[in-house]
Amino acid sequence: MLYYSSAFRALPKSMRGVGVLLTLHRVRPPSDHRDFAPNRILEITPAFLEATILQIKQMGYRIVSLDEFHKRLIERNFSEPYVSFTLDDGYADNYVHAFPIFRKHEIPFTIYVCTGLIDGSARLWWRVLEEAVLTEEQIQLVFDGRSQSFETNTAGQKNSAFHEIYWTLRRMPHDTQMAAIDELERRYVTKAAVPRGNSPAASWQMLSEMLDSGLLTIGAHTITHDALSKLPELRVREEMAGSRNRLEEKLGTTPKHFAYPYGDAASASRREFEIAKSLGFVTAVTTRKGVVLQDHIEHLHALPRVSLNGDYQQSRYVTLFLSGAPFYLARGLRRLDVN
Repeated sequence: MLYYSSAFRALPKSMRGVGVLLTLHRVRPPSDHRDFAPNRILEITPAFLEATILQIKQMGYRIVSLDEFHKRLIERNFSEPYVSFTLDDGYADNYVHAFPIFRKHEIPFTIYVCTGLIDGSARLWWRVLEEAVLTEEQIQLVFDGRSQSFETNTAGQKNSAFHEIYWTLRRMPHDTQMAAIDELERRYVTKAAVPRGNSPAASWQMLSEMLDSGLLTIGAHTITHDALSKLPELRVREEMAGSRNRLEEKLGTTPKHFAYPYGDAASASRREFEIAKSLGFVTAVTTRKGVVLQDHIEHLHALPRVSLNGDYQQSRYVTLFLSGAPFYLARGLRRLDVN
């Protein structure tokens, strides 16, 4: 309605903000299982990435590095709107499919690297869950000592089961969550054909090659990808600083930027923002939805982003999201979401 009525054009120009941080995760061809692909919101195709780059340029935005984005923000350089591409986690397809497109168009980009993903120690439990639900006709798990069974015969049942299990796990306290994930892996990791050695992660060599191109900025994204709000403060500091130190050790560059795992309000809030600032990161990004406003100069460690969502791979959505209209209307009277 906002797009086809052009109503978004009538809203205040200030809602567009001064810049947009785009969030990506995976860039690869479509899955073979489109009737059940619960993680597809985290994936876009290479064709859509390239089309988006061309569209953004046509719309008059300057595509800048994250360092340049930060510089323009603190210097209050708002002479033109600007966009920066950021990718979370550090997947091999960032190198295989996204990097050639960025290099072709000379587009700077940032990868926030979860070092445990590269080293093989991080637990990609959402991937295990997807593969288990895809291949099994029934999933049985123990949550808080109580056995639960989920039928997964049809695509509808699979989608329902994945959603319920995923959000049940996300809402659990950390120790309880880890125990439940242990149970998930014990029952289904081999059946789901996702052994820990069969990682979708980029290698250190891939990251190094992209860094050598001069287009890549490396950001930190913790070691384990745990939700930081569930961890004690000392552990949060270890996750943030430890991932930075590991990246410096392996790539010879010290990350100045940080991304909170999951990034929603339940996973990172004021305590985490203050810790990131105290550790010397110059910016830190969430996945709270929105464009960057002038007021974010005072909240550089709680920056919002706009997701290039796998369910919305159409140019009209890019136009609408960059306008800031959906986020402006969703906030209502709240100008910022930084708590």
